[in-house]
Amino acid sequence: MINNKKLMLASLLILLPLIDSLFVPTAFGLQYHSEKAMYLLSAYFIPVKLILVIAGGLILASFAKSQIEFSEPVKWYDKLYSLILFGLALIQFALFLIICTWYVVVGTQAGDYLQQGHISVYTSDVGTLGEATHYFSYQCTDQNGFYTLTPIVTLDWLGHFSFKVKENTLVIKHNDYAGKGEQIKQLDLTEYSCK
Repeated sequence: MINNKKLMLASLLILLPLIDSLFVPTAFGLQYHSEKAMYLLSAYFIPVKLILVIAGGLILASFAKSQIEFSEPVKWYDKLYSLILFGLALIQFALFLIICTWYVVVGTQAGDYLQQGHISVYTSDVGTLGEATHYFSYQCTDQNGFYTLTPIVTLDWLGHFSFKVKENTLVIKHNDYAGKGEQIKQLDLTEYSCK
């Protein structure tokens, strides 16, 4: 009976971080405060997932050791399940350790999120071989702090840019240093509002 509880606990500690990482959107799918806050929450949760997986792996190892010590007959499907679970724990351990190390050495990508008033901007693929993309969205926040994003426009790499809202118009000043100098894009925001 105790061994079954150990196996169940190990399964929970190993499978819950896996399910959260693979199937649940960033930060449990919450949309609280801002995109940047949710990104930081998910980044800070990676070491917690690492600890959960380590604990699950240790409990699983203890479970396997107790089966060997007490010479309990083990069915083939129990062995297979334990091996698969241990393999998942090892893979997650390696990935979470790499991500944690990356965050310590390089830092997070929180700088890729900008917010001014109701305008939220996320820049993806910064510093990679491909060109970066900017996702401009209109953010509405309810009285409890939960937000919804409505996409405004997706723009290719703008280089250095700034933006502001002036009279229901989103004004984006940018310079991609391609010899064109500073340019201005204007987008109408009359259809965007928080009701």
